[in-house]
Amino acid sequence: MDQLSTNVFSVPEIEVIPPEHEEGDLGNAMICLCCQKKRSASWMDADGCGICDECLAP
Repeated sequence: MDQLSTNVFSVPEIEVIPPEHEEGDLGNAMICLCCQKKRSASWMDADGCGICDECLAP
């Protein structure tokens, strides 16, 4: 079993799939998955997987 675990996690590449968002009552706004604040689409990074630019900032 240890050998199987080692093989599964030894591949350094993974695919991050962003969650699907429903339009609903938010219109052009989205809820950040990190801070849970309502943000306009312009605050959301295209590759940020639902996390706003403020949370992604270093």
